[in-house]
Amino acid sequence: MQDDQRVFDVAIVGGGIGGTMLAAILARHGVRVLLLEGSGHPRFAIGESTVPETTFGLRVLARRYDVPEIEHLATNGALRRHVSSNCGVKRNFSFVYHREGEPTRAEECTQYPTWGPPLGPDSHYLRQDVDAYMFHVAVSYGATAHTHTVVDDVKFDEDGVTLVTREKGTFQASYVVDAGGMRALLPERLGLRQEPPYRTRSRTIFTHMVNVRPFDTVAPPREQHRMPSPFSQGTLHHLFQGGWFWVIPFDNHSAGTSELCSVGINLDLDRHPRPEGVSAEEEFWRHVRKFPSVARQFEGARAVRPYVSTDRTQFSSRSVVGDRWCLLPHASDFIDPLFSSGLAVTVMALNALSHRIIDAVREDDFDTARFGYLEQWIKRMFRFYDDLVSCSYVSFDDFELWNAWNRVWTITTLYGTNAQNQAAVAFEKTGDPASFTALETAPYRGLQGVDNPWVSQLFEQARDVVLAYGSGDLTSNQAVTRIFDLLRESGLCPAAWGTLDPQDRCPSGVFTLWPLMRLLLWGRFRSPQHVRGTYFTGGARLVGKEAVQALTTDVRRGSSLVQQTVRDMWVNWNRDWTRREIPSRK
Repeated sequence: MQDDQRVFDVAIVGGGIGGTMLAAILARHGVRVLLLEGSGHPRFAIGESTVPETTFGLRVLARRYDVPEIEHLATNGALRRHVSSNCGVKRNFSFVYHREGEPTRAEECTQYPTWGPPLGPDSHYLRQDVDAYMFHVAVSYGATAHTHTVVDDVKFDEDGVTLVTREKGTFQASYVVDAGGMRALLPERLGLRQEPPYRTRSRTIFTHMVNVRPFDTVAPPREQHRMPSPFSQGTLHHLFQGGWFWVIPFDNHSAGTSELCSVGINLDLDRHPRPEGVSAEEEFWRHVRKFPSVARQFEGARAVRPYVSTDRTQFSSRSVVGDRWCLLPHASDFIDPLFSSGLAVTVMALNALSHRIIDAVREDDFDTARFGYLEQWIKRMFRFYDDLVSCSYVSFDDFELWNAWNRVWTITTLYGTNAQNQAAVAFEKTGDPASFTALETAPYRGLQGVDNPWVSQLFEQARDVVLAYGSGDLTSNQAVTRIFDLLRESGLCPAAWGTLDPQDRCPSGVFTLWPLMRLLLWGRFRSPQHVRGTYFTGGARLVGKEAVQALTTDVRRGSSLVQQTVRDMWVNWNRDWTRREIPSRK
């Protein structure tokens, strides 16, 4: 007789956020799940910033697979109530341009706000807390989990998979999912790693710090930069020729309990090759000192964990799926942290993978063809993000070029996010989880609107313009003019947005209730024919319903967040970050 604690339907190697969410979903649907984690919880991890597509994708996962705990990760209010007050709020993507030896110029910044309540805002995950939470959720649904259990080998035969661990002996499963990240087991054992076929060539230095000053205290005054949301309440990107810094604070709201800030720098390998004999810490501070405004933000800051320095950040695998195995996205490939795409791609993949595994277990049929969709769309998304990121590095040469190229990303983000919203609207009307199958049909597949021919055409044409600038075939001014022409000709830009005005550096405006309703109504009644009926078909009603539910929940809980929730539904700017003690300058 087989030992029930040794034989499973599915084994998941890696107990991070992707592996634990998958384990929770599968266990919730009666799949016998084994979850093996080489270290323990809590543990350090990066991949800390969500984006609107992540937020909406988490809601889809929670509702499609009836795992409400996943929705606790979707908005910052729910995250702080149910998961951890150590997480930060993300009300925007902010991009500030820098020149060596000069303070930043007030007019050289751009911003893209995230959605306000009830559908937002986004979050900065302190991953050690979030991953530990999801690990316990998976266990609560019945997953068998072992921490501090290293898998040394995986053996395949016609009946399934044998996993050989260092500490706990062997386990058997019908299928294995590798959620192990860059150092994943299966790519090594199966010889899947290949030279990354990507234009992006970057490397990274990162750590966690304390005493990082809010950039609003050192930036030009708000009346000069005119951004609608505080820099300190979003993911801040300091851009410069050949690279960028990230600043992801966890201490950026009045209810926060963390003092940490995630900090990193990404450098173009060709422009900034790794210097010999220089520590990661020294190289990081060398770059900080080049830019006066960045240096002011980091005055008095100190690292609380060792600096990590990578070689080339990009890696790739020849395949995502095979006979009785699958790689989650970041066990397969990685591009760059720019645009915080990692969690979004993972959530997209989990939505497509989970029901396939559930059906495969029920039918005892793990034919590789069943999982072919994952191969196609995970790889397609990595190609898209390679184009997006590599062209961004090129555009960092000149602020006006970045200002133009950045607008293309805001449009792809709009349509990608609305695709998720379309499925949510359909589910609200019917209550049928089958509504979410639309996300695997044209034009809603993937992320960032890549499956929509109009969006894809705009993106690819603008990409080619940036590449033409990079190869010297166009001047910066010519490239900027052409990108704005493409945006104008696409018909995809909402009438209320300032996308076609180069002087409007937050072209989307904000996503508080009234601007959001105006956007949804434009999409439903005034947008071009190739938009109307495909997007924005019922979002206004959903937003209204969710707003009432959010307020009702806070009132019933007697929550101190009620006043803040109401404010954030209508106003994007706040001074919550000033209620935290600001590190003194020496």
